[in-house]
Amino acid sequence: MMSFLRGVRALPLTALLALLVATQAAAQPAVTPPPANTDRTEQVTVDLAAGAFDRELPFDVPFFIAGRAPVGTRSLDVQYAVAPESGDTSNLIWTPGEPARWRPVGPSATDEAFLLLVRVPLEAGRDYRVRFTLVNERPAENASVIAYGRTAHGNYVSVDAGVLYSGTIGIGAVYVGGNIYFRPINKRAPLGELTRLGRRLALTVGATVSSVADEENGTRSGLFWNQGLVLGVGYRVTSSVRAGGGALVFQEANPNPLISTKRGAATWYASISVDLNLVKQ
Repeated sequence: MMSFLRGVRALPLTALLALLVATQAAAQPAVTPPPANTDRTEQVTVDLAAGAFDRELPFDVPFFIAGRAPVGTRSLDVQYAVAPESGDTSNLIWTPGEPARWRPVGPSATDEAFLLLVRVPLEAGRDYRVRFTLVNERPAENASVIAYGRTAHGNYVSVDAGVLYSGTIGIGAVYVGGNIYFRPINKRAPLGELTRLGRRLALTVGATVSSVADEENGTRSGLFWNQGLVLGVGYRVTSSVRAGGGALVFQEANPNPLISTKRGAATWYASISVDLNLVKQ
């Protein structure tokens, strides 16, 4: 023991401090870093020689453009413009004012890949012209390439499963329905302001999974088998949760006891549902 203490006293001050720090570090528990964000930004690839993209352009979200730069490229700028429905592209308005720029350390080598981030989201249902301005180490090879792209057009349909309640007839039911939007929807995009109805509001058409009939179909039965028809509107509260309301259609007995056939009837309902893609995940 005494020999150990004499050895410690013989150590330089800096060595003692280093030994003390190392001892404290070893005594502290390991800290696990938080998990990385695995949400991937969408990416498209452009063929500059063909002036075309490999898929539809993403909308409502930022995205990357990837491609191969010509040999000797010193910088590459990207801007885009909406092509008018008239087809006249003589007065295009190029945005953003400050282009997205890729600049290699030196003149690009053969088939060197570039990656550019388009920060301002594109709009749905538009045809775009994307301009790539290339500055080469040989000024005679400077070029401006226009690529043709488009974002998704048409309506969007999603499928939900949820529960509804009708106070008039006092029943609750499980239902499955399709939701029809009158514009494309990107489920990866934030919903934005509450007033963006085009991204939130949809028509709902569906059917109940559980029965809407009463006991022995005495006064009420389903429209087909024992199921009711769901017709209404839905409003996206979050990306995958929807509140809705509308009409639940079924069959009811005729109040005239001499008429045995049932007739169509409808009552109001309120519902809450989730996207089936969320259920799958």
